[in-house]
Amino acid sequence: MTIDIPQPAAASSAPDYPEWKHATPDGRFSDWLKASVAENWHRVTHHPFTDAWGQAAIPKRNLENYLIQDHRFIDRFVALLAAAVSRAPTLKDRIPGCQFLALLTGAENTYFERCFVALGVTDEARATQPDWSATSDFKQLMADAANGTSYADMLAVLAVAEGTYLGWADRVNRSLTERPKDFWYAEWLDLHVGAYFESVVGYLNDQLDQVGPTLSASERNACLSFFARATELEVRFFDTAWGSAQ
Repeated sequence: MTIDIPQPAAASSAPDYPEWKHATPDGRFSDWLKASVAENWHRVTHHPFTDAWGQAAIPKRNLENYLIQDHRFIDRFVALLAAAVSRAPTLKDRIPGCQFLALLTGAENTYFERCFVALGVTDEARATQPDWSATSDFKQLMADAANGTSYADMLAVLAVAEGTYLGWADRVNRSLTERPKDFWYAEWLDLHVGAYFESVVGYLNDQLDQVGPTLSASERNACLSFFARATELEVRFFDTAWGSAQ
Protein backbone atom coordinates (compact mmCIF):
# COMPACT_ATOMS: atom_id res chain seq x y z
CA MET A 1 0.00 0.00 0.00
CA THR A 2 1.30 3.45 -0.89
CA ILE A 3 1.55 5.71 2.13
CA ASP A 4 0.07 9.12 1.42
CA ILE A 5 1.34 11.42 4.16
CA PRO A 6 1.10 15.20 3.80
CA GLN A 7 4.47 16.89 3.52
CA PRO A 8 5.47 19.46 6.14
CA ALA A 9 4.12 22.93 5.45
CA ALA A 10 5.32 26.29 6.68
CA ALA A 11 3.35 27.76 9.55
CA SER A 12 0.69 30.29 8.63
CA SER A 13 1.58 33.88 9.40
CA ALA A 14 -1.48 35.78 10.56
CA PRO A 15 -0.62 39.14 12.14
CA ASP A 16 -0.84 39.57 15.88
CA TYR A 17 -4.35 39.70 17.27
CA PRO A 18 -4.76 43.51 17.59
CA GLU A 19 -3.75 44.05 13.93
CA TRP A 20 -5.79 41.04 12.78
CA LYS A 21 -8.84 42.28 14.70
CA HIS A 22 -8.50 45.75 13.18
CA ALA A 23 -8.50 44.22 9.71
CA THR A 24 -11.19 41.65 10.60
CA PRO A 25 -13.58 43.47 12.96
CA ASP A 26 -16.17 40.69 12.94
CA GLY A 27 -13.55 38.01 13.68
CA ARG A 28 -13.30 36.34 17.06
CA PHE A 29 -10.23 35.45 19.10
CA SER A 30 -10.76 31.76 18.32
CA ASP A 31 -10.91 32.63 14.61
CA TRP A 32 -7.54 34.38 14.93
CA LEU A 33 -6.00 31.32 16.56
CA LYS A 34 -7.20 29.10 13.71
CA ALA A 35 -6.07 31.61 11.11
CA SER A 36 -2.62 31.56 12.69
CA VAL A 37 -2.30 27.79 12.14
CA ALA A 38 -4.46 27.50 9.03
CA GLU A 39 -2.16 25.19 7.07
CA ASN A 40 -1.76 22.64 9.84
CA TRP A 41 -5.45 22.89 10.71
CA HIS A 42 -6.27 21.96 7.12
CA ARG A 43 -3.77 19.10 7.21
CA VAL A 44 -5.49 17.60 10.25
CA THR A 45 -9.05 18.01 9.03
CA HIS A 46 -8.24 16.72 5.52
CA HIS A 47 -5.75 14.00 6.42
CA PRO A 48 -5.80 10.79 4.32
CA PHE A 49 -6.20 8.81 7.54
CA THR A 50 -9.56 10.51 8.12
CA ASP A 51 -10.71 9.84 4.56
CA ALA A 52 -9.78 6.18 4.96
CA TRP A 53 -11.73 6.14 8.23
CA GLY A 54 -14.91 7.19 6.46
CA GLN A 55 -14.33 4.50 3.86
CA ALA A 56 -13.74 1.85 6.56
CA ALA A 57 -10.38 1.32 4.88
CA ILE A 58 -7.86 1.53 7.74
CA PRO A 59 -5.58 -1.55 7.76
CA LYS A 60 -6.40 -3.61 10.87
CA ARG A 61 -3.03 -3.14 12.51
CA ASN A 62 -3.17 0.63 11.95
CA LEU A 63 -6.69 0.68 13.37
CA GLU A 64 -5.67 -1.20 16.48
CA ASN A 65 -2.58 0.96 16.99
CA TYR A 66 -4.61 4.14 16.59
CA LEU A 67 -7.21 3.03 19.12
CA ILE A 68 -4.56 1.99 21.65
CA GLN A 69 -2.75 5.31 21.31
CA ASP A 70 -5.83 7.54 21.19
CA HIS A 71 -7.31 5.90 24.28
CA ARG A 72 -4.22 6.96 26.21
CA PHE A 73 -5.22 10.60 25.82
CA ILE A 74 -8.41 10.25 27.85
CA ASP A 75 -6.78 10.33 31.28
CA ARG A 76 -4.76 13.50 30.62
CA PHE A 77 -7.61 15.07 28.67
CA VAL A 78 -10.05 14.53 31.54
CA ALA A 79 -7.54 16.06 33.97
CA LEU A 80 -7.05 19.04 31.65
CA LEU A 81 -10.77 19.60 31.16
CA ALA A 82 -11.35 19.33 34.91
CA ALA A 83 -8.60 21.90 35.48
CA ALA A 84 -10.25 24.22 32.97
CA VAL A 85 -13.61 23.76 34.68
CA SER A 86 -11.98 24.76 37.96
CA ARG A 87 -10.63 27.96 36.35
CA ALA A 88 -13.87 28.96 34.59
CA PRO A 89 -15.20 32.28 35.89
CA THR A 90 -18.78 31.29 36.78
CA LEU A 91 -21.01 28.26 37.37
CA LYS A 92 -22.65 28.92 34.00
CA ASP A 93 -19.22 28.66 32.38
CA ARG A 94 -18.44 25.42 34.23
CA ILE A 95 -21.59 23.42 33.48
CA PRO A 96 -20.94 22.53 29.79
CA GLY A 97 -17.45 21.33 30.67
CA CYS A 98 -18.81 19.18 33.50
CA GLN A 99 -21.38 17.66 31.19
CA PHE A 100 -18.73 16.85 28.60
CA LEU A 101 -16.61 15.17 31.28
CA ALA A 102 -19.45 12.70 31.80
CA LEU A 103 -19.46 11.79 28.10
CA LEU A 104 -15.69 11.32 28.00
CA THR A 105 -15.62 9.04 31.03
CA GLY A 106 -18.81 7.27 29.96
CA ALA A 107 -19.74 6.72 26.32
CA GLU A 108 -16.33 7.58 24.84
CA ASN A 109 -14.27 5.43 27.20
CA THR A 110 -16.77 2.58 26.79
CA TYR A 111 -16.45 2.87 23.00
CA PHE A 112 -12.73 2.14 23.24
CA GLU A 113 -13.22 -0.83 25.55
CA ARG A 114 -15.83 -2.32 23.21
CA CYS A 115 -13.48 -1.83 20.26
CA PHE A 116 -10.64 -3.62 22.00
CA VAL A 117 -12.86 -6.61 22.77
CA ALA A 118 -14.36 -6.76 19.28
CA LEU A 119 -10.98 -6.45 17.54
CA GLY A 120 -9.25 -8.89 19.85
CA VAL A 121 -6.79 -6.35 21.26
CA THR A 122 -5.39 -7.93 24.42
CA ASP A 123 -4.63 -6.18 27.67
CA GLU A 124 -1.00 -7.17 27.14
CA ALA A 125 -0.89 -5.50 23.72
CA ARG A 126 -2.42 -2.36 25.19
CA ALA A 127 0.04 -2.29 28.08
CA THR A 128 3.24 -3.12 26.21
CA GLN A 129 2.90 -0.97 23.10
CA PRO A 130 5.12 2.08 23.67
CA ASP A 131 3.72 5.56 23.22
CA TRP A 132 4.29 7.10 19.82
CA SER A 133 6.38 10.25 20.10
CA ALA A 134 3.33 12.30 19.13
CA THR A 135 1.31 10.60 21.88
CA SER A 136 3.96 11.25 24.50
CA ASP A 137 4.40 14.86 23.43
CA PHE A 138 0.65 15.54 23.37
CA LYS A 139 0.19 14.03 26.82
CA GLN A 140 2.99 16.27 28.08
CA LEU A 141 1.41 19.32 26.45
CA MET A 142 -1.89 18.58 28.18
CA ALA A 143 -0.09 18.12 31.49
CA ASP A 144 1.78 21.40 31.03
CA ALA A 145 -1.47 23.25 30.35
CA ALA A 146 -3.31 21.57 33.23
CA ASN A 147 -0.50 22.26 35.68
CA GLY A 148 -0.29 25.92 34.71
CA THR A 149 -2.49 28.74 35.89
CA SER A 150 -3.70 30.05 32.54
CA TYR A 151 -7.32 29.33 31.66
CA ALA A 152 -6.59 30.48 28.09
CA ASP A 153 -3.75 27.96 27.68
CA MET A 154 -5.99 25.14 28.89
CA LEU A 155 -8.75 26.19 26.52
CA ALA A 156 -6.32 26.43 23.62
CA VAL A 157 -5.33 22.76 23.85
CA LEU A 158 -8.91 21.61 24.43
CA ALA A 159 -10.22 23.66 21.50
CA VAL A 160 -7.70 22.11 19.13
CA ALA A 161 -8.36 18.56 20.28
CA GLU A 162 -12.12 18.86 19.84
CA GLY A 163 -12.27 21.42 17.04
CA THR A 164 -10.05 19.44 14.68
CA TYR A 165 -12.06 16.28 15.31
CA LEU A 166 -15.29 18.08 14.57
CA GLY A 167 -13.67 19.45 11.43
CA TRP A 168 -12.58 16.12 9.99
CA ALA A 169 -15.48 14.00 11.23
CA ASP A 170 -18.15 16.41 9.97
CA ARG A 171 -16.45 16.67 6.58
CA VAL A 172 -16.06 12.91 6.25
CA ASN A 173 -19.55 12.18 7.53
CA ARG A 174 -21.14 14.56 5.02
CA SER A 175 -19.24 12.94 2.16
CA LEU A 176 -20.40 9.40 2.87
CA THR A 177 -22.59 7.65 0.35
CA GLU A 178 -22.80 4.67 2.70
CA ARG A 179 -22.14 4.57 6.43
CA PRO A 180 -19.44 2.18 7.64
CA LYS A 181 -20.98 -1.03 8.93
CA ASP A 182 -18.42 -1.69 11.67
CA PHE A 183 -19.32 0.13 14.87
CA TRP A 184 -15.73 1.20 15.52
CA TYR A 185 -15.86 3.38 12.41
CA ALA A 186 -19.48 4.54 12.61
CA GLU A 187 -19.66 5.32 16.32
CA TRP A 188 -16.36 7.23 16.33
CA LEU A 189 -17.86 9.49 13.70
CA ASP A 190 -21.10 9.75 15.67
CA LEU A 191 -19.22 10.87 18.78
CA HIS A 192 -17.68 13.77 16.84
CA VAL A 193 -20.57 15.13 14.80
CA GLY A 194 -24.03 16.49 15.50
CA ALA A 195 -25.61 19.21 17.55
CA TYR A 196 -24.22 18.18 20.93
CA PHE A 197 -20.60 17.90 19.86
CA GLU A 198 -20.91 21.13 17.90
CA SER A 199 -22.11 22.76 21.13
CA VAL A 200 -19.02 21.46 22.97
CA VAL A 201 -16.68 22.97 20.39
CA GLY A 202 -18.75 26.15 20.41
CA TYR A 203 -18.47 26.32 24.20
CA LEU A 204 -14.68 26.02 24.13
CA ASN A 205 -14.40 28.65 21.40
CA ASP A 206 -16.80 30.98 23.24
CA GLN A 207 -14.69 30.70 26.39
CA LEU A 208 -11.59 31.56 24.36
CA ASP A 209 -13.43 34.50 22.83
CA GLN A 210 -14.25 35.81 26.31
CA VAL A 211 -10.79 35.53 27.82
CA GLY A 212 -8.56 36.00 24.76
CA PRO A 213 -9.04 39.73 24.20
CA THR A 214 -8.18 40.41 27.87
CA LEU A 215 -4.75 38.78 27.68
CA SER A 216 -1.51 40.70 27.73
CA ALA A 217 0.81 40.36 24.74
CA SER A 218 2.94 37.75 26.51
CA GLU A 219 -0.12 35.81 27.69
CA ARG A 220 -1.57 35.93 24.18
CA ASN A 221 1.68 34.60 22.71
CA ALA A 222 1.66 31.75 25.22
CA CYS A 223 -1.94 30.88 24.33
CA LEU A 224 -1.10 30.88 20.64
CA SER A 225 1.96 28.71 21.31
CA PHE A 226 -0.19 26.07 23.04
CA PHE A 227 -2.75 26.24 20.23
CA ALA A 228 -0.10 25.91 17.51
CA ARG A 229 1.73 23.12 19.28
CA ALA A 230 -1.47 21.14 19.78
CA THR A 231 -2.37 21.50 16.11
CA GLU A 232 1.11 20.39 15.04
CA LEU A 233 0.85 17.34 17.29
CA GLU A 234 -2.52 16.40 15.81
CA VAL A 235 -0.84 16.33 12.39
CA ARG A 236 2.01 14.19 13.72
CA PHE A 237 -0.43 11.81 15.40
CA PHE A 238 -2.39 11.20 12.19
CA ASP A 239 0.82 10.91 10.18
CA THR A 240 1.99 8.17 12.53
CA ALA A 241 -1.40 6.46 12.61
CA TRP A 242 -1.49 6.33 8.82
CA GLY A 243 2.13 5.39 8.33
CA SER A 244 2.72 2.83 11.06
CA ALA A 245 2.67 -0.87 10.11
CA GLN A 246 1.94 -0.26 6.42
